[in-house]
Amino acid sequence: MAEVFFDSPPALQGQEKDQLMQLQRYLMAMSDKLNTALMDVTIEQMAPEVKTTITATQETTAKNYETLKSMIIKTAEIVRHEMDEITVRLEDNYEALSSQFGSYERNLDSTITATAEGILQDYQLVERVTGLEEDTESFERRINQYIFSGLVDEVNGKYGIAIGENVTAYDANGNPYLNSERKTATFTMDELAFWHGETKIAYFSDNIFHIAQGEVTASMKMGNHTWRVLAGGAMALIAG
Repeated sequence: MAEVFFDSPPALQGQEKDQLMQLQRYLMAMSDKLNTALMDVTIEQMAPEVKTTITATQETTAKNYETLKSMIIKTAEIVRHEMDEITVRLEDNYEALSSQFGSYERNLDSTITATAEGILQDYQLVERVTGLEEDTESFERRINQYIFSGLVDEVNGKYGIAIGENVTAYDANGNPYLNSERKTATFTMDELAFWHGETKIAYFSDNIFHIAQGEVTASMKMGNHTWRVLAGGAMALIAG
């Protein structure tokens, strides 16, 4: 909160007109300072009982919103859903044949789907290596990953970027959509998070890194001291 000081009322001097002008200037200055102070107040600066009331009110409002939304959807007699969609598919196919050793095949497939919710970029890579001899081992490598930019958190209303693997699902009409259970990382304007399914396992927000468990393989500095991993797994605290 900004340091705002409120001056005491001035000692009015001069004629009645001058005194009214002095009082008006004081009230205008007081109004500006009150507005500044109120705009800078955060919930952390409020009294504990006030913070508890505000937090409880916010949670109740959010709960009531979700309850009412669910009831409307479940009991709706009319449902209308209209959506514009643009889909582009790009391919890159490569094949190399050797009369001495065999064949190599690489197929790249990129599908870009744009809707009002965001843009889904689905990338697929398939590589195959096949030898000529019957006893020669064949190799195949498959990669299916995606990058999504748009509404990544509908509950909290957060737009950002999501990265994951095997996340494209299809509805009853064959239209692709984002399967959020397969996302592995999300980046919004105020948070970098890592996911395992629907569980957030680590995130960085408000200058704090939140993680349930981790491993330091070399060193970690805290203030003027450094925790260092020694040979054999021992640990030492070094000053400076």
